[in-house]
Amino acid sequence: MELAVFESKHGTKVVTASNLFAVLNLPKRQYGAQIRRWLRDVYEFHDGLRRPQLYRDFARRPRPGEPFEDFFITLELAKLISLRTTSKEKLKYARLLDAWAQNGQLNLFQPAA
Repeated sequence: MELAVFESKHGTKVVTASNLFAVLNLPKRQYGAQIRRWLRDVYEFHDGLRRPQLYRDFARRPRPGEPFEDFFITLELAKLISLRTTSKEKLKYARLLDAWAQNGQLNLFQPAA
């Protein structure tokens, strides 16, 4: 499975919570609890320590008829979330999200892995 990045009309790049959850290979039965934890936890954003804010860091993804909730999550929040998970793939996706957040350009001052 591949991580899909969407771009809004205003240029904000986002991923869906369900897609991020799937690519990190987290247990499916914990989806609801994990999503709630992701959106209530405290993270170190570029502007300081805070909880994710609705319509700034995430937004509901309308899915009529679907049995579970889904959200659009900014790339910054998705990177912070992926680093906190227990996934074996977390570093790979955190680096990928960081590169997408910087318009596909790698940071020259960080050592390559």
